[in-house]
Amino acid sequence: MTTLTPYTPDFADPYPPKGWKEIANFRYRTPLVLYRDPISQKIRRGGSFGDDADYVVYTDYTVSYDVDGNPYMLTVPSGMLTDLATVPTLLRGFVGKVGRHLEASIVHDFLYLAWQYLPDKMAERHDWEFADAVMAAGLEAAQVSRSDRFQIRAALRLAGWEVYADPDPGPHFVKVPPLS
Repeated sequence: MTTLTPYTPDFADPYPPKGWKEIANFRYRTPLVLYRDPISQKIRRGGSFGDDADYVVYTDYTVSYDVDGNPYMLTVPSGMLTDLATVPTLLRGFVGKVGRHLEASIVHDFLYLAWQYLPDKMAERHDWEFADAVMAAGLEAAQVSRSDRFQIRAALRLAGWEVYADPDPGPHFVKVPPLS
């Protein structure tokens, strides 16, 4: 039986300065490696991400992009608990939990919770808008269809702020077991 221990990773503030305008040149830099463990679901009962976080980002997952012409690297820390793409049950007929959008969804979920781990950071609309813009750039880089991108963006605009701004007590990260 697996034992997963919650922990808090160290990471730099992933949000750009207030007033950013454009995300460009989004690239997936490392493969997304997930670990499925039903124990993680028991760790994540409730919270904004629901009860079905039975996957763990197994290794650090890195993407890059430019913000207003300046290069940025973002790494989702290993051990992040995830429900894959956070899609409300009623919308899963249109956009599933897996597909071309999955990798962008993992980055997006990290940006939706990262502010909670930064000292003196509050939920701010410009950071939320940045998270959604990174999602849009990631969807385009993954060659998600224009209609699916539109549907995903519309859902984020409709309900995203409430999810983003609601502090989720976590835990959001666990120590991952060694590869065997």
